[in-house]
Amino acid sequence: DVLNTGRLHIVALCEWMAEEVKSSALLSEAPVHVIPNGLDHHKFRPRETKGIRSALEIPSDDRVILFVAQATRNRRKGFDLLATALSGLKQDDVTLLSIGGEEPELETSLSHIHLGTIESDLLLSAFYSLADLFVIPSRQDNLPNTVLESMACGTPVVGFDTGGIPEMIRPGETGWLAEVGDVRALRAAIGKALEDESILSRMGSRCREVVEERYTLKRQAREYQALYRDLL
Repeated sequence: DVLNTGRLHIVALCEWMAEEVKSSALLSEAPVHVIPNGLDHHKFRPRETKGIRSALEIPSDDRVILFVAQATRNRRKGFDLLATALSGLKQDDVTLLSIGGEEPELETSLSHIHLGTIESDLLLSAFYSLADLFVIPSRQDNLPNTVLESMACGTPVVGFDTGGIPEMIRPGETGWLAEVGDVRALRAAIGKALEDESILSRMGSRCREVVEERYTLKRQAREYQALYRDLL
């Protein structure tokens, strides 16, 4: 951001990006302000999903894992790592839902339903709400909207400890983290998450609270307004 102060100010979406800027030879002298992107938490909220489960013919006692990416075969988004993790999962009463461009391949006996690209926020919020767990196996990411969307719908998240993801996934509070690229750790985190429905429910409630506290559009606008006032 460049204002009439004549000095460059950087707005970063997360602490990870702020640290990257501070370590840059080119930008290290510029003040850095962390203002996360918000989302419409009125659109992305917990919804009733019984009809959807029935329509997709998902067994009533199956746990549902959700994967969302604009391009599901984008290596950076890590579906291949998720597929490998799921192939060794002890639980077999699991259905994987995937949303995004091309249908990704899942070489496992687990049920897999690919929903293609979904543009409607209403539908997306319903699928987030349907899921027991959202998994983001990205090798690299900044502050992905999908994590916030899932949390806003009351669904805990498992992901890799990379970029801005650990600023949203708080272990023991809103989800579980695994070391980047560690498939065994990812599998273990998913397995642990699916073991106890009461923990998932508690974390789901906390996920919603964290979004309302930190990641709303109103808070984002308020923080930008405060920054501009200070600079002017």
